[in-house]
Amino acid sequence: MNIGVDVDDVLAELMEAYLLYHNQHYNTKTQKKDMFTYSYREVFGGTEEENQQKVLKFFKTKYFQNIKPVLGAQKIIKELAKEHQLCIITARPHIIKQETEQWLSSHFADAFHCISLTNQWHGVGKKILKSEIGKQQKINIMIDDSLHHAKDCASQGIYVLLADFGYPWNQVSEKLPENIKRVHSWKEIVDEIARYGKENGE
Repeated sequence: MNIGVDVDDVLAELMEAYLLYHNQHYNTKTQKKDMFTYSYREVFGGTEEENQQKVLKFFKTKYFQNIKPVLGAQKIIKELAKEHQLCIITARPHIIKQETEQWLSSHFADAFHCISLTNQWHGVGKKILKSEIGKQQKINIMIDDSLHHAKDCASQGIYVLLADFGYPWNQVSEKLPENIKRVHSWKEIVDEIARYGKENGE
């Protein structure tokens, strides 16, 4: 199958790294459990522009360069890459394309046959929806931790595995669409991919 994989907080512990940076540079004590949304403005206050500048500064630091892989991701991606075509679909901005490719190359060597940055996250210039890349790449399953991107892909008929590794930012009271399945570990992701493949003759 063709499987789309998000980067931040699916493969890379971005939130952990950003909070470490933010707490040390802006004298805050924010923890992952406090991140009820991916909107930094809503959590930290200040304007959208101020928060964007903080993120752009963060991209130039060791905190960003040394992001750790999410627990279990490396082993399972290696297994999945043997059977499926894996494609990175991340909302990261184009300005960190090179850094993103280098990080993926050092932690997930040769696992992905394409890397697409949609430029939706603090990007300047043209933005593209993840579902558009999904359609171009004929993606069967998308793995993402963002409810916004999950709903976008699901609306275009892509089956979405919503990565909820104890993440407060993707909790919701309403019922999720039929083709979004909440998963709590990489082990669960593998099992769900196998089940979906069997049921759909892939």
